[in-house]
Amino acid sequence: MNTENKQSKNLATRIREAIRFQEWIDRLDQNDQKLDPAKRKKKWMIILVASFLIYVISFFVFPKPAITYEPIQPVSEENPDTAKTLKHKKSLSFEMPVDSFETILKQEIHESIPEKK
Repeated sequence: MNTENKQSKNLATRIREAIRFQEWIDRLDQNDQKLDPAKRKKKWMIILVASFLIYVISFFVFPKPAITYEPIQPVSEENPDTAKTLKHKKSLSFEMPVDSFETILKQEIHESIPEKK
């Protein structure tokens, strides 16, 4: 019962805070609409330019992420084992995985064709 009481208080507090926030936003919007159109336009241009400058400056201030990678070893004639294993592997085509229905359908279609082993 104690946890239910805490949860209901927490929910009521969150709802009150949301209502206060919405009222604050409504007051700011009303004050903004009362401004002269030229002042309003100037205010929003300043806000947009400042936001864009902060965005651009963030690329110079914050360090670039370190990208770590291991170089790919090329297949050469000196290493025939790797070349042989690559040749004998399955095709590397970009086939989408098939679902079970399609697999069953292919099996039924190819039942009359004998398998080669």
